[in-house]
Amino acid sequence: MKFIKKRNLQENEELLYVPGLHWFYTIKYMFFSLPLFAILLILWNYAEDYAASGWFPGITTAEEFQFVLKYAFLAAILLVLLVFICRIFMYICVEYGVTNKRLLIKKGVIHVVASEIPIDRIECICCMQGLLGMILNYGTLRISGIGGSMPAFRMVSRPYALRRKIVRIIEKNKAITVIHGDLKPPAPEPVKEEPIYRYGTFVKVLNA
Repeated sequence: MKFIKKRNLQENEELLYVPGLHWFYTIKYMFFSLPLFAILLILWNYAEDYAASGWFPGITTAEEFQFVLKYAFLAAILLVLLVFICRIFMYICVEYGVTNKRLLIKKGVIHVVASEIPIDRIECICCMQGLLGMILNYGTLRISGIGGSMPAFRMVSRPYALRRKIVRIIEKNKAITVIHGDLKPPAPEPVKEEPIYRYGTFVKVLNA
């Protein structure tokens, strides 16, 4: 939280909650690549049958088929490792923060993107979870407010706890505003005076 604490906090602003990216963020694509490796292993075990079937032009022996599969397997491993390293780097560089005034989101190192959402402009908080999100307890919070959609907290741990925290801060700020008298009561409607002439009859107004 070095970026948020050193560069973004304003006067009388306090960091109240630090949402964290879920650990599944780093291995998400590794997990979804498992079916690919399973298919490659099946093809390796049945290399003789697939080579004899003639499904792959130019490959007639099991050795040739396994040679191709070996390099395909290595290329898939290198690609998954590259994606894994990039995800770890992104995991370290993402910062989320909730203060008594704003929601803060920072992403990137070389190209830093910092977004803020004023608490008093929030209208709706939408929490989205898939099947894995419900099992592993992670999700995405999309914030909408005055002026349209705003940045989202993606793949945060315990998304409903984050939502409850934001709602409590909103309610607390409203209570403080009312106590300090910033919210003025609506002005009373003007009282209409009864006319002194009714149906042609003069009504004398007596002073008390």
